[in-house]
Amino acid sequence: MLTTGLSPNSNSLVRLIASYARVGDIVSARRIFDKLTQRGVDAWNSMIVAYSRIYPSEVLNLYYKMITEGVRPDSSTFTVVLKACSSLMELEAGEEIWHWAMDFGYGSDVFVVSSVLNLYAKSEKMDKAKVVFDKMLKRDIVSWTTMITGFVKSKRPSEAIDVYRRMQKAGFEGDGVAIVGLIQACGSLGDSKLGLSIHGYMVRREMAMDNVLLQTSLVDMYAKNGLLELASLVFKEMPHKNVISWGALISGFAQNGFAGNALELLVEMQSFGFKPDSVSLISALLACSQLGYLKWGKSLHGYIVRRLHFEQVSGTALIDMYAKCGALSYARTLFEQIDSRDLILWNAMIASYGIHGDGKEALSLFLQMRETNLNPDHATFASLLSACSHSGLVEEGKHWFHFMVNESKIQPDEKHYACMVDLLSRAGQVEEAYQLIKSMHTEPGLAIWVALLSGCYNYRNLLIGEMAAKKILESNPDDLGIYVLVSNFFSMAKKWDEAAVLRKIMKNTGMRKVPGYSAVEVNGKHQVFLMEHKSLNQYEDILQILGTLDDVMRANRCVPETELVFHVMEEVKGHFL
Repeated sequence: MLTTGLSPNSNSLVRLIASYARVGDIVSARRIFDKLTQRGVDAWNSMIVAYSRIYPSEVLNLYYKMITEGVRPDSSTFTVVLKACSSLMELEAGEEIWHWAMDFGYGSDVFVVSSVLNLYAKSEKMDKAKVVFDKMLKRDIVSWTTMITGFVKSKRPSEAIDVYRRMQKAGFEGDGVAIVGLIQACGSLGDSKLGLSIHGYMVRREMAMDNVLLQTSLVDMYAKNGLLELASLVFKEMPHKNVISWGALISGFAQNGFAGNALELLVEMQSFGFKPDSVSLISALLACSQLGYLKWGKSLHGYIVRRLHFEQVSGTALIDMYAKCGALSYARTLFEQIDSRDLILWNAMIASYGIHGDGKEALSLFLQMRETNLNPDHATFASLLSACSHSGLVEEGKHWFHFMVNESKIQPDEKHYACMVDLLSRAGQVEEAYQLIKSMHTEPGLAIWVALLSGCYNYRNLLIGEMAAKKILESNPDDLGIYVLVSNFFSMAKKWDEAAVLRKIMKNTGMRKVPGYSAVEVNGKHQVFLMEHKSLNQYEDILQILGTLDDVMRANRCVPETELVFHVMEEVKGHFL
């Protein structure tokens, strides 16, 4: 226009603004826009779209200026501005603009409504999204998919699956985004049957042949459901993998107790040129804590400090790893070095002292946390009560349980009650523990009855113990150790018939106790001690030291009473060892 001497009209300038915007020259686009003497909705929309790609905050400024100048927005305006609100997580502003859109007659416009659905979904306001969605006269695949992914993000997987089924009845086929949301919902629910069905649907439609996101979602879903062979198979068949794919499988192995496999995968992924991300490293730290691999854990700590931004999530995982590997002093040192401590970090450190039986230090740390004006949550009190239970701090445990209920207004859940029942039962206050159970507003779980029965067994409370044993057997536990406890209680109570029935059940069902083991790292070498494992080089030396310790304990009267003789058949007894 400049070289030909043509006088540009409004339409051509609007097109010029859009052209500059497409090539990313926002400055030139804005210069032309500001020089326009008459700016219609098309000019405003062109400029709003230009900013939406790079500066969503400026989109809102332009929208408000447009309204001030009396220009009437259209469907495109509201669609883009609502998307900008989603990007900025500006829920309040977005709702205000949505109300304007309805006032201007765009309350049923499928593009505008899809944008407001996206805003609500990203803000996890799915009840509001559902109201808008149910009022839609016409729905497209985007609106259906937004509802599915929104429910998944809001941790409401059952509703995500319900929306998908409604979508199918309405004649829509799920696209890749919807299927990813559905797979994630199956992973959250543990619904492997539906997950397998979706996988079959993907194979029939050839959806996942080269889609990394879809296949990674499958790996993650199978891993979360404990189907690690299927997860590994899908992973192996993936033509293209990324760091998220590796992280999903590593996390799956670690979460399901296959710590060695998780660490092997971490090494393997690096041999393929992938650098571990925070998900992979946190999963590896979990694996180290399961195996007691302190040396590995220290190496991972160094890697995180050197290669990644040290964040509180990593700090929490490291504290947990050091504590479970027996290096409590390392955990505390790391805790003290972190300047910005959130509640999760405090909880991890309190729990660390709890698992080491140092209730007094856990309590001291809890009191320090309160001085920082952080309010303890349900997890904080669970860790504190567990620490009191393992340390025999009965009065302290009672005090903070009542404080939690009466002062912090936190309703106790199963874990809090289990800690308190265990605390009271260990201290011989079985009747008080039973009264606490009776005060529960929900049905007590297995862990609570087992804790009560253990106390009854130790302190010979036959009346309450018999009732607890009955409750335990009603739940049909699959843990051999629980059956042993109940059988021993019946033997102590001289209820030989009941004890004999239990022994018969254990024999007929072929129950076997998984052998216990201890692990310790000495001079950088990982040593594992399995029950009845006699092939260790230092086996005789260990027995000699244990014998010496036994003599010292007996001399100091630290020997448990063993006057009860349990009527356990020899072949079953072998399983208990």
